[in-house]
Amino acid sequence: MASILVLAMGGGTERAEQLEGLRAAGHEVQAVEPRWPECKPELFRNWPDLVIVDGGRSPSHGRATARWMSTQARLRTVPFLFVDVPDQDMDRTRRELPRAQFATWASVVGAAARLVKRR
Repeated sequence: MASILVLAMGGGTERAEQLEGLRAAGHEVQAVEPRWPECKPELFRNWPDLVIVDGGRSPSHGRATARWMSTQARLRTVPFLFVDVPDQDMDRTRRELPRAQFATWASVVGAAARLVKRR
């Protein structure tokens, strides 16, 4: 279906069940730890159809990486889905990434399907 890049601390190991749900839905999923700028070489390996940012742990790392990605010409039309963003970080995330969409891990498979379909 779609190529999905997941920016999650720990490389998504804490979200293995949810990432497996995305894979079961037919998506190709790559998880990257968003420690900026160290993760930059990994981001150039392939350009995703959707970027999912885990906002539950160290949200500033995911925001910084997503902010840089959103400035890349190749990613101009790629949607960014922020998952489980704490209330205190919601306004900042919206301000820094105005095209960001939001969901919970419980609804990530459906949210990903909707965003990929819209693209």
